[in-house]
Amino acid sequence: MANAMRQGALSVLPFCVTVVPFGVAWAVAAQAAGLPDWMTLAMSAVVFAGASQFASLELLGGQGSLLAICLLTFAVNARHVLMGTTLYPDFGRYSFGRQAAMVMTLTDAPFALIQNEPDRAKRIGLIVAGGWLVWLAWVLGTVIGLLFGSVIGDPALYGFDAVMPVFFLVVLVSAFRGRRSLLPWLSAALVAIAWQRVMGGNWHVLVGAVVGGVVNAVQRK
Repeated sequence: MANAMRQGALSVLPFCVTVVPFGVAWAVAAQAAGLPDWMTLAMSAVVFAGASQFASLELLGGQGSLLAICLLTFAVNARHVLMGTTLYPDFGRYSFGRQAAMVMTLTDAPFALIQNEPDRAKRIGLIVAGGWLVWLAWVLGTVIGLLFGSVIGDPALYGFDAVMPVFFLVVLVSAFRGRRSLLPWLSAALVAIAWQRVMGGNWHVLVGAVVGGVVNAVQRK
């Protein structure tokens, strides 16, 4: 298992290089919104949800209620419900407390990488070690942003905003399995796009994923 953890961390390491600048961007945005430095760092360490943290800035600045902030955070991260369900075959044998510790840092990059990994130990290594490494990169970026954000400026100026989409595109292409992948993928994409255009919000990822999964299950029968 130790070897699997090491391999998991190494597999996610290139992605972490892109996480640090986004942590910097979060710190700069939080400072501009008037958040205390301790709260900015605490959110990165405890909440650890980049999109949710950015989305919550307006509510935090406007003294939004705790319930509203929690609901917003859940909506933005609703896809984790599906991701957690998918991981049950690998983590279900462990106690609830251990499961919680192992998947606390569950993020998109390690989850995307396990889709092409048949070995159970390596999948766990990617989620656990890879997830904690991404967490470390996010917290490190936040610290750098708090200390030097005014000097660095917007990370997008250096092209870092393009790296993350390219990473997921590469993972997506490597997971393509020919014609049998086409219908589920198209169904998920079209439903997600339509939902986002009509309904707005952040539920489109979860809805699209569910539809794609259902289509894939029906197709296999």
